[in-house]
Amino acid sequence: MKQGKILIIDDDHLVLEALHQTFLDDYDVVLASSGEEGLAALGDHNDLDTIILDIRMARMDGLETASRIREMDPDVPLIFHTGYPGEYSADAMDKQHRPFDYIGKNERPARLIRSVQNAVSFHHLKTRGAEMIEFAREHFGIVGRSDVMCRIFRTIEKIGPTDSKVMILGPTGSGKELVARAIHSRSKRSVLKLVVFNCNHKAPDLVASELFGHLKGSFTGAVADRIGMFEYAHGGTIFLDEIGNLDITTQGKLLRVLETGELQRIGSPETIHVDVRLICATNSDLDRLVAEKTFREDLYYRLKGIQITLPPLKDRREDIPDLIDYFTDSYCRETDMVVKVFEPSARDLLIEYDWPGNVRQLLDTVQSLIDLTLSHLITRHEVAAYLSYSGHQGKPHGGLSDRMRDFKKLVLVQALARNDNKVSAAARELRLDPSNLRKMLRELRIDHG
Repeated sequence: MKQGKILIIDDDHLVLEALHQTFLDDYDVVLASSGEEGLAALGDHNDLDTIILDIRMARMDGLETASRIREMDPDVPLIFHTGYPGEYSADAMDKQHRPFDYIGKNERPARLIRSVQNAVSFHHLKTRGAEMIEFAREHFGIVGRSDVMCRIFRTIEKIGPTDSKVMILGPTGSGKELVARAIHSRSKRSVLKLVVFNCNHKAPDLVASELFGHLKGSFTGAVADRIGMFEYAHGGTIFLDEIGNLDITTQGKLLRVLETGELQRIGSPETIHVDVRLICATNSDLDRLVAEKTFREDLYYRLKGIQITLPPLKDRREDIPDLIDYFTDSYCRETDMVVKVFEPSARDLLIEYDWPGNVRQLLDTVQSLIDLTLSHLITRHEVAAYLSYSGHQGKPHGGLSDRMRDFKKLVLVQALARNDNKVSAAARELRLDPSNLRKMLRELRIDHG
């Protein structure tokens, strides 16, 4: 599946063909051998995600072409790709042409490939992200505008209408069931049932009975016939949470259902055919469980299907302000109380905290602080007391560059949150030029609404 559409403008036919071969597997590629052809192509294709533009060209050079492009489309990411990198100043061009990147033709191809990936992703967030973000919030209760969450939203839209098996990976409390419900709601099975079953720490006989059903008298305590979850979900979707905790015997029965679409209730010789879509989730390392022989390798490959990985909340801190507002508004509306407000320094602390319990812990924290706080303003002191955390505690992780990147991202996310996501206001607070701040936000993949 193509990742997007790009336009390449270069008057050197060898370069044009080389770039075409580089990108054609991953993108729909439009080629232009002059500035004039590039502008015509831009007029013909209103769905371009990125433009790669040579600078030194005959007749209309790249700088004039870039100015005309900006008149036609102010937002499409523009990557200057030049054989004379020392001839032009990137800083001088920044304000007029606003390039996404500036790359010399003598640099390694991987640099250009990575830049195009980042530019296309950035453009998707800007042009299609807002609609997906709002839809996910309104219909699924999934809140987030970070790059990783927008990629997950796009994946849900792509795979929802299919019958592909899906494996959702992520730590406890990261929202795996919400993603499963979103996939079901976007499927052709959405008018039928979504059945949820947690495999965690249940006796094998009980698990098999609940999944596949049993006949009366088939074991002690079986006082009546019972249909199982798979039979009940026929035509719809079944979501097996914490699949890594499924016992080895039941794994074999599940494998049979996946391979043949058939099952037997406990105590019954009758074969029952079921048609279900299977979505699984786990916070376990299934590769390790397979190596330890506690999870069947054949089942693992049958289940793997399409994988969606949810990150821990600390890895998408830019979503925390939106989550705080969403949880606050929802809870106050449900409990019919006046909406309470977290003061800016309290929000800073919530953004900084590492959230070992992830989104679920943040939800519980917001609701508990609303219940415990007598005034309408929730202070940093109250947040610190509830979390037993006053800030900047614990041993940092990673090397120096990783720590510096994490700290820079934290500072920028907090500044944006304090300034209603207004880049100019955040730049004034941080004493930065707004264009430099925008460049930093792109580099750190921080969406600012």
